[in-house]
Amino acid sequence: MRCLLVDKIISYEKGKRITGIKNVTMSENFLQDHFPGFPVMPGMLQLEAILQLASWLMFVTTDFTRKLNLVSIKSIKFKEFIVPGDQMCLDLDLASYDDKQAVCNASISVKDKLKTEIRQIKLSYVNVEDIEDPLTAKAHFNFITGNTPLGSYGYSKGGLL
Repeated sequence: MRCLLVDKIISYEKGKRITGIKNVTMSENFLQDHFPGFPVMPGMLQLEAILQLASWLMFVTTDFTRKLNLVSIKSIKFKEFIVPGDQMCLDLDLASYDDKQAVCNASISVKDKLKTEIRQIKLSYVNVEDIEDPLTAKAHFNFITGNTPLGSYGYSKGGLL
């Protein structure tokens, strides 16, 4: 089972920045235990959402050949809880990248209120074909950016799903 934490990419600029959203709903299975009676979006899953967003930016920047793996984070600040009903706005700026790694900064806001701030995220590259089918990954990217007709989610080895 994959945990996809970016519902929609609303804008991106290759090699520079990307913005996405994640709707936090009570039906998320991780909210049942975090915390009983007071469900909040876990900090590690907030970070995972940012890492997925960073991977999408590098995926489109490298013409759909690379994604990213976390190496290190200089700082992460959780300022306020994110709760069911919130729509997380994920903003990521690519500070630098070369042939070995990428460095970015990110923030998560809800209704223009800063909730989480992450600085100097260092990421290494991974070839897309080493982790997933490149055509399926490209179809998923097109779907969450709105570049695919409704109902067309992805590709399988036999063709369009």
